[in-house]
Order: sequence, then C-alpha cells, then structure tokens
Amino acid sequence: MTTNDSAVRRQHLRRGLLRIAREISELPVIRLLSAPLYRRYFRKPYRGGNLYFGVYGTYQEALNEAHRISSARLPSDYDVEAVTTMYLDQLHSLRTCDYPTLFWINRILSEGGRRVFDLGGHLGLAYYGYQRYISFPAGLVWCVHDLPHVVSAGRRLASERDTLGALQFCETPHGADGFDILISTGAFQYLGYSLPSLIGELSHPPHHVLLNLIPLHPEKAFFTLQNLGVAVCPYRVESIERLVADMRAHGYRVRDHWDLDRRMRIPFMDEYDVDSYHGYYFERVVPEV
Repeated sequence: MTTNDSAVRRQHLRRGLLRIAREISELPVIRLLSAPLYRRYFRKPYRGGNLYFGVYGTYQEALNEAHRISSARLPSDYDVEAVTTMYLDQLHSLRTCDYPTLFWINRILSEGGRRVFDLGGHLGLAYYGYQRYISFPAGLVWCVHDLPHVVSAGRRLASERDTLGALQFCETPHGADGFDILISTGAFQYLGYSLPSLIGELSHPPHHVLLNLIPLHPEKAFFTLQNLGVAVCPYRVESIERLVADMRAHGYRVRDHWDLDRRMRIPFMDEYDVDSYHGYYFERVVPEV
C-alpha cells in the first residue's frame, strides 16, 4: 500500500467517524445537549470542509451570523489567499460531475458559440480542464469572474500556462453582458445575489446558461453557513421550483437537467436536508429586441 493510499484511507475513516458522531448527536435523547457542542465545533477550522450550521432567511442574516462566529483562524470572508490553492487537482482532470457541462459546452462551441463567461470559475479550472478533452475553436474568449485574490492568482497562472491566450479575468459579474454562454460550477451557492436577478440586469443576457453542482431543495429556499476549512461563508440553497420559474421569467427554458450524487445535511435541521445536487442547462428562447 502506498503512502497516498494510506492517507486516503485515513481520510475516509475520519469522515466515517464524523458521520457516525453526527448521527448519534441527533438522537432525541441527547439532541438538546449536543447542539451547543456542535456550534462550538463548527467555529473551528475543519480540514475536511463542508460542515453546515443554521438556517437563515436572507444572505445578510447569514453573513451577520458568520461575522459573529468567525475568528482570526476562520474568517467570515471567502476572499482569502488560502482559497487560491484549493481545487488545483481540477487543473489536470475532470470530476464525474463535470461531464454533463463538458458535453454541452462542446456542443455549443461546435454550433458557433465563442464567448464563455465563467462565473466563479476560480483560476480557470473549467477552461484548463475541458481543453484536455475537447478542442477549443479559434476565436474563443473565456472570461472568469471571481474574488479579487483568486482573480490575481488566475492572471499570474494564465501568464505561464494559457498557451491559447483565450483566458481572461474580470472583477464584475456584469461582465457577462453580451456573452454567448454563462457557466457556473459550484459557485451559485456562494453568490450574494441571485443568478436570475443578475441576468435581469444585463442588456444582452447569455443565450446559454449552464449551472452545475448546485444545492437545490424540492420546496424550500434558504441560506445556511458553510465551514470550508479556511472560512465560514453564507451558503445559498434555492428551491427547484423557484429557480426554474425565475429563469423562465427571464425568457429561458430548461434544455437539460441532471442530478448529482452529493448531499447536504444541516445538523438538527432535518427538514432542510438536500438529498442531491443538481445541474441545469437553460436556453434563452425570448428573442432579443
């Protein structure tokens, strides 16, 4: 067995023990006692990430709570240098959940799409990852919007790595105006604004919107807090019905939808469980005036 295999086994064991501890903590007999203990545990840096706490009606309410429980070791701001080195493995390979968006990006580019706006695209992970599997066309523009620390790191990396010269970065989400495609993988839930509201502010909304790896609840729309290991941040969970209705109100139809094998559990809040994450391809059917 290699050292890497041993590390993976230890990580799976830790996660398994944590899952068992969570399940035990939610037994009715000790639930009232365990809730304050979990709150204290949640406030500490957690190597595995993906801990959740509380339910809030608005982004601001969740952010206020994040400020209250944050610390020097675990800030309430995702715009920290440590974030720039997360997910670097995705520069070299795709996750299983990435293949539906890879399929549709390839299809749209082959049909003439040339301008891709990557909302929350980190260092350009999708740009680098996808070109290992598909051929990008001449004239491609791939623009990433993310937080300032990430954008700075992305530009440095692109100066060394982007041999095609198609990767750009911008500081505002409104840079999506006039692009053919808006893609967002795993960033929808961190936005302080709703994606449909952003689209409504654009003069020329993208014709194609690809969302991947987003938590959706069958009925409820709410915010929780996520401990990422490097920060505590508000975390948006939209209801399926409202997302589809809001996108329809802006002239989009559902072209494709896929479920992803990932869950989200908020301890002591069973009714807010998310049983799967989702991906959507929305296509704009309202002609521009």
